[in-house]
Amino acid sequence: MTDNKNNVENEVHKHVCLNCGAEYEGNFCPECGQRASVGRLTMLSVLNSFLAVAGFSNGKLWKTLLHSVTRPGHMIREYLHGKRTYYIKPLNLLVVLSLLFVILQNVLPVNLFGNGNSKEDIEDTRVILADADSLSLSDEGVKIRINGTELSEKVKPILDTMEDWFRGNMGYYRLLCQLLLIPGTMLCFRKSKTYPKSNLPENFFIQIFVSNQLMLLDLLWLLCSWGHYRLPTLIFVLVLIYDYKQLFGFSWGRTTWKVALVYLWALLIMILLISVGIAAGYYFRSALGITAS
Repeated sequence: MTDNKNNVENEVHKHVCLNCGAEYEGNFCPECGQRASVGRLTMLSVLNSFLAVAGFSNGKLWKTLLHSVTRPGHMIREYLHGKRTYYIKPLNLLVVLSLLFVILQNVLPVNLFGNGNSKEDIEDTRVILADADSLSLSDEGVKIRINGTELSEKVKPILDTMEDWFRGNMGYYRLLCQLLLIPGTMLCFRKSKTYPKSNLPENFFIQIFVSNQLMLLDLLWLLCSWGHYRLPTLIFVLVLIYDYKQLFGFSWGRTTWKVALVYLWALLIMILLISVGIAAGYYFRSALGITAS
């Protein structure tokens, strides 16, 4: 194989492009754009090509992962201020981390919705709970039906589908949870000196960065525990305090208090959404065919 890698030590040397045959000076062919230093294919070059296609070239992946742990708040602010080619696009990283989570849950005995329980135990628990629910409803003599079908038979396929989706899209599931924090963040941190009055799109990307950081920590935790334990919920709160402290510049005490208010706002929004859903179901019960017997 022809190799002109040793022929580009000096930029003033003339090169012959291995792709189109044009003669030129410099590091890139002006006709087709191919780099002058083209060597044999190796595992490292293939990996670099893959990372380039995914947008992770030039060390962006390692910089982003390192800064996600050491200086996440500063990284978020730099990205929002326009320093965007230095880091991986947050949505790209979310896709990759979600894919890694899917791979891990098929390799390790990972239980996404519990701690230390196998999938067989979860299935047994579901059967027991379903039987208990059906017995209690039968004893009370109350059965909820939708178009002639019992509610349990309608709800179970929906819950199974949702759980399968959560298992295969953990990154997006975590992001959906994080989106509940946006209204509280905009309200409680609007008077920040380092990043005041953040708008809705900016807060959307803030939560994507936080979701990526939590996914990364969750993956590391799963690997260290060999899939038996999930990242403790308290870590989520501590990570958000750490990120917001760097991003918005308040003291540790004020940041902690404001993060508590952010979670309170998220709880109120969740209660509101559930209430609206129940009210809508009650209002349209006739159209939906919901009856109680």
